[in-house]
Amino acid sequence: MAVTRLRRLVTPTVAVVVAGALVTGIVLDIRAQAALHHDQGQVVATRSQVQNTAALIGSSTSSAGRAGADAKRTASRLTDVSAQLTAAKALAAQAHSSVASREIEIGVVHSCAGGINRSVSALQGGDQSQAVADLSAVAADCQSLLSSQAGGPVYPFDFADPDVIVAKGSYYAYGTNSTAGNIQIMKSTDLVHWKKSGNALPTLASWARPGYTWAPAVIHLKRSYLLYYTAAVASTRTQCLSVATARRPEGPFVDNSSAPLECQVALGGSIDPSPYTDASGNPYLAWKSNGAHGQPATLWAQALNAKGTALVGAGPTALLRPSQSWEGSVVEAPSMIFTAGSYALFYSANNWDSAAYGIGAARCTGPLGPCVKPLAGPLLGSQSGFDGPGGESVFTDTSGHLEMAFHAWLPGAVGYPHSRLLFVRQLEITNGTARLG
Repeated sequence: MAVTRLRRLVTPTVAVVVAGALVTGIVLDIRAQAALHHDQGQVVATRSQVQNTAALIGSSTSSAGRAGADAKRTASRLTDVSAQLTAAKALAAQAHSSVASREIEIGVVHSCAGGINRSVSALQGGDQSQAVADLSAVAADCQSLLSSQAGGPVYPFDFADPDVIVAKGSYYAYGTNSTAGNIQIMKSTDLVHWKKSGNALPTLASWARPGYTWAPAVIHLKRSYLLYYTAAVASTRTQCLSVATARRPEGPFVDNSSAPLECQVALGGSIDPSPYTDASGNPYLAWKSNGAHGQPATLWAQALNAKGTALVGAGPTALLRPSQSWEGSVVEAPSMIFTAGSYALFYSANNWDSAAYGIGAARCTGPLGPCVKPLAGPLLGSQSGFDGPGGESVFTDTSGHLEMAFHAWLPGAVGYPHSRLLFVRQLEITNGTARLG
């Protein structure tokens, strides 16, 4: 399990990060959008511009009746594009068949592709800050190529394992390493428009291996912001948990630890940390052990000290193990909340790089359980607009409503090196039953 899990990370120095974002982050929403254009010269020019970074740029048409013929001609012309485009071609073909909702200006396509090309060049030249700036500059154009419908992705580039908090009236989202560095960070005022801020954790702990950081989660305690994250021990590559601190939600977070916060070596390592508080405001941490030596993947929880910098008590308590067929022997990415007088635990299950991945829900009688699963299947699974949702986090928005942030693949573009995009849905919990809007 630990070896498979390593493929969740995206090493920031490899240009395929942005290539993956192109293939899946700027392709059309297959439910309604299409990008066909009657000017074949523009189509060829656009394809030439983005082909080296593994983009699939279609053309647009004003007639739904011409979509099928154009799609066939486009598919024929694109047979020489690399294998990375296979899934993107499938997306385009589906979009062509349901065209006519609107047209996308070819200039927007050029702008998006050009910005990503510049970002790739900056990464190859070792200028990570410029790479982030280049992506941020074209994020709006790239986002416009995605669905504008409610419930669609809210950011056009890779942002896996999202965790969202509210601080000083704004939303801060933290995600697995990508172009920005060890821990991505973005800011929004409305949960719809996001601006990338860069790297929340510029320097790792001395024991951690660079490029192997993911699944961050942040909490505010005692005037400090604490960022919990997964890292690999440099000497053994075992996956473990660590914590960094900062005075501001945007960081920079600092980790001066000499050893991991938690690392269940006998259980295959520890990943996916998620802090939460009980009814009295006392902090806890939930996480996953990968499973090893005949032990299943398991979700654990343990109390934290008042500062959130150390685990306290007799040891971790098991919250949840896989027990339903849809989970595929995997549970991970816990997110616990106390609301309306009860504890709700959300988790991801099944293979992270498949359409079978989904989000489950459980009820718990206390911050350390026990927990039961009221549903026979996932709370959220693959739908027409996305595949394999997971990596969820639950938070309360500025209006007092519960929200769930999660990542998902675009349909037909599942698995590495494609990107997992950021989604945000409103969450309702009534009489212990959860429902997503």
